[in-house]
Amino acid sequence: MPRRRTRRPAVALVCLCVTTLLFAGCSGDDGKSAPVPPSPAQRDDGEVNRDDVNGDGHPDAVVNGWYKEPKPGGDWHNNRFVVLAAPGGPKPGDAFRLAERYAKPDPRVTSSPITYDRSTQFTGDLDDDGHADVVVRNLLSHPSGKYTPDQRIVWGDPDGLAGVTKLPADVLPATAAGDFDGDGALDLLTLAEPGSEYDRKPQPATVLYGPLSRDGGAPRTTSTIDVGQQGWVSVAHAVVGDFDGDGRDDLVAKSEYDEEDVRFEDDDMPEDVIDAVFYRGTPQGLKPAGAVPGITNQADSQAPVGKPVAAGDFDGDGHADILAQVGFSEAVAVYGSGEGPGRGRAAGDLGKLGVVSAAAVGDVNGDGYDDIATQSPGVDRRIGEVAVVLGGKDGLDPARTVKIDRYTIGLGGSPEHEGDRDFFGWDLHIADLDTDGRDELLIGTFGFNKPRKDAGYWILRGTKDGPSKTDHRFIKTKDFGEN
Repeated sequence: MPRRRTRRPAVALVCLCVTTLLFAGCSGDDGKSAPVPPSPAQRDDGEVNRDDVNGDGHPDAVVNGWYKEPKPGGDWHNNRFVVLAAPGGPKPGDAFRLAERYAKPDPRVTSSPITYDRSTQFTGDLDDDGHADVVVRNLLSHPSGKYTPDQRIVWGDPDGLAGVTKLPADVLPATAAGDFDGDGALDLLTLAEPGSEYDRKPQPATVLYGPLSRDGGAPRTTSTIDVGQQGWVSVAHAVVGDFDGDGRDDLVAKSEYDEEDVRFEDDDMPEDVIDAVFYRGTPQGLKPAGAVPGITNQADSQAPVGKPVAAGDFDGDGHADILAQVGFSEAVAVYGSGEGPGRGRAAGDLGKLGVVSAAAVGDVNGDGYDDIATQSPGVDRRIGEVAVVLGGKDGLDPARTVKIDRYTIGLGGSPEHEGDRDFFGWDLHIADLDTDGRDELLIGTFGFNKPRKDAGYWILRGTKDGPSKTDHRFIKTKDFGEN
């Protein structure tokens, strides 16, 4: 956000309204009857299942994979799948495929999925049946040539996936799952696309409170808040986590501006407008709770601030923390506290981690502290590099960074053409896929090298020192879910 010299930003004041949203039935269940979701009061274990799709007690990973046959030319193929954790490591053929039946990719993606694929997916037990579900956002094509948003919840099940519910067209873009009211059931956060600098219209964030019904994804109730501050900000980045440690998930929203944004020439801009806000989860809905030091731009400061990328508990104190990108290559960790993010432990400079928008969070060494993995183009911008920064009682420690590229794991070769990139690490995931208590690191590759290889995922086993550079395996993208 461009700095305004005459005003010091204060807490944004936005109105909160609670509404009830009626959903039309729009479900499909592959012949299985959809169970009636229990009320949150019926929960007896106090745990929220965020990522265990088949309910076996082990987190799984949802992957949106792309591949070509190992030869020049040809179209891209998509394989969106759920890779299931299993003792000794995942079995590729047991993966649940989504792309073929539930969530077709954007048909425009024929040349470069990194550039054109804008689909997203995340998990959470939204119907409270004990199995994490998969939310997929995508685009659908029409004979007219137009594209419309398509949002679906694919329901988790022990035997695979128990069908899909297409969300009504008037549901805002699904952004994250979280327990925002602290009742023990996961809710679905939806967020409108940001408006332009010229229209200055509100940007609502609506929470659909779970459990959600499989009949159209109907929530128990909803609450809505204008995170766009009546159009004065355009929220482009959002992360969810329990940043104040009160047992409820919260939201941190950050706007993005052009350097010459006309809103900053308007003398009517309220003095309480700030570009990043901490919204605290409450039983009544999300409520604004002030600025986020390290992420909110301060008008009288030249200190760089970051945009939030991911959340995790990097120092193990029970408060979610934020990984934030500063500029193109720098990164900082903004730590949570009882007062909110950025108001306790000082932000930690993580140095140059590259393009941290490609990031994953998990515990790769099994010490109870979350770690991060990020991807960058590498020193010569041709050979991709993955950096894993380990957490600890003092937070993320740049001195405990493990760097991995194609040569580190013995892949060899070089980009196929002069000036090409190998895109090593274009997709990253962290999950305990062998159920030993330490998370594995999944590194996506496209095989763009000489000689050309299959696109796939390297799975590096978690060790006490981080991801192993020697104990690893490679699985072709096209082989996941191929029985």
